[in-house]
Amino acid sequence: MRTKAVNLGGRTTLRELACLYRQASLLVTTDSGPMHLAAAMGTPVIALFGPTDPARTGPCGPGHRVIRRVLSCAPCFRKRCDLPRCMTEISVEEVFKAVREMLAAPKRLAMTGWTKKLGIKE
Repeated sequence: MRTKAVNLGGRTTLRELACLYRQASLLVTTDSGPMHLAAAMGTPVIALFGPTDPARTGPCGPGHRVIRRVLSCAPCFRKRCDLPRCMTEISVEEVFKAVREMLAAPKRLAMTGWTKKLGIKE
């Protein structure tokens, strides 16, 4: 990375988070509300899916990538699991490869109407 990584978890408002995502080149995340916010801001997303179904709750729009394991038990939608292979079998190398590929061909997604709803000037 060319810049220092900073964990801002729980330290921003939604509006501040939207502004940060709008400036980000890419977001690596799990299936979450912030994933959808980043996609709405036009930030390319690499979403790691385990017990949830990306067809149901994946990032909307073009230019995103979902990484998941196809297992007989997934998607199970459980919050807890004794053997969470759906997540533990996603390797750091696989995610890093996806990051390199997406950053090698940067494409900023068209901004959506969400920026106006959040009061952010384009």
